[in-house]
Amino acid sequence: METILNFGEDIQAWFARNLKGDPVLWGVAVFLLGSGVLVVYSASVMESYLEYNGDTEYLLYKQIQAAVMAFLVMYVVHRMPYTKFVVFSRLGVWVSVILLLFTFFKGVSVNDAARWVEIPLIKQRFQPSELAKVALIAHLALVLARRFKTSYSMESMAEPIFMIGMVCALIFRSNISTAALLGATCFMMMYVGRVPVRYLLSTLAIFLIASGFLVVLKLGQRGSTAESRIEQFMDKDKVAYQASHSFIAMARGGLFGEGVAKSRQRRILPHSNSDFVFAIVVEEYGTIGAILMIGAFLLLLYRGMRAIEKPKRPYGGLLSAGLTFSIVFQAFATMAVTVGLLPVTGQTLPFVSKGGTSMLFTGLAMGIILSVSRGELEEKTI
Repeated sequence: METILNFGEDIQAWFARNLKGDPVLWGVAVFLLGSGVLVVYSASVMESYLEYNGDTEYLLYKQIQAAVMAFLVMYVVHRMPYTKFVVFSRLGVWVSVILLLFTFFKGVSVNDAARWVEIPLIKQRFQPSELAKVALIAHLALVLARRFKTSYSMESMAEPIFMIGMVCALIFRSNISTAALLGATCFMMMYVGRVPVRYLLSTLAIFLIASGFLVVLKLGQRGSTAESRIEQFMDKDKVAYQASHSFIAMARGGLFGEGVAKSRQRRILPHSNSDFVFAIVVEEYGTIGAILMIGAFLLLLYRGMRAIEKPKRPYGGLLSAGLTFSIVFQAFATMAVTVGLLPVTGQTLPFVSKGGTSMLFTGLAMGIILSVSRGELEEKTI
């Protein structure tokens, strides 16, 4: 018994020495990563069996690998002072723009949308839009932090508005929902950063005009898909195939759920391990499991927003708030689609859905949030 207690104390001491920052945020991240492994394994058994020569555990190992890599990225990044990201923010935006332009001409197309770039030697694909989200948020946080205690002018706001419009427009052509969520995140950052209403309205108007321009000229690859999904959503006499099976899964879940790996709709519901993974959560773990997951994201929102209360550290606060908005907005958009409050968007549930590079970039964002919280805790001890 004493040996077990000593082992437990050693583990606790190791975590105290190595995992800095807000322990609640660490707990939320670990909970979501662990939940993702369980749910994705259950939802992926059929896909693994059919696509990987009967290996029902193939996607389980892939999800564990992605979760471990995301955790390692979080760990490495959170050890870095968040002020280091100032150097890379502008560069990251321009690299993202170049990569997004590259995908326009040479990107790998999946489901009639060229969103991916393939790294030649390792043959690994990633979406430049994931990098663009983190880079744009970091750069906007820097621009707003510099003006946080001074007056704004059209000259000072021209660059961030241009950056937001350019990046969102490039993402919009292949991924409308991601562009909309990123635009909403930037809008909220500007609101939190005390940007005057006239500039907020100008940014919103530019975003809407540019989006309308792209839609009218049919420059978006997914325009027809988005239009059909909105039409299906607005038609109250019909329920889309994905939505109907999502509703069936949630109805079967009840209060306590069917139990681990006992989902039936996982065999029928398209994208049950990615876009509609929340339906499998409800079916297997019930309303209680859904509340726990929703509560985890709300807790992430609350703890990630705390840094904005530090008036002497506007960059850290805006950076943490922006990245928190990005993760939580995507999570609740995915959940809203699952329960029928929004048309199908194709967004995944951060840390939970099946993923590779998207999981790594979410880990990067979470690592930066933890780096900011680490700076707060270290300030208190000085």
